[in-house]
Amino acid sequence: MNLAGVVSNSHMSQTVTIFRKGGSWVGGRWQPTEVSITARGVVDVPDPTELEQVPEGDRQKGAIRLYTATPVMLTNTSGTSDEILWRGNRYRVMQVIPYADYGYYKAIAVKMDPATEVSS
Repeated sequence: MNLAGVVSNSHMSQTVTIFRKGGSWVGGRWQPTEVSITARGVVDVPDPTELEQVPEGDRQKGAIRLYTATPVMLTNTSGTSDEILWRGNRYRVMQVIPYADYGYYKAIAVKMDPATEVSS
């Protein structure tokens, strides 16, 4: 059963921005890049057992759980996990459960330092 239509349904989902970091070597120096991906998904609050599974869960002052049909990366090839912009705050992805066989991804992300927040 493919649930991509459920997690992208306009009555249930919201628009979020996923930031994916990357880069390349230019003239012997690493040139970082950041790509923004607009996605739709259902955002809610993780339960306590899910927060126990994330290393930063006990020290953060906010966490979200995102269900989306858009792939979410945890420590991608550039070594940095995706970040999610939701309601003006950035959240770093700490856990991804890839239910790709069912058409969606579940990600748990924790709120980043306020100095890294941007407005939506």
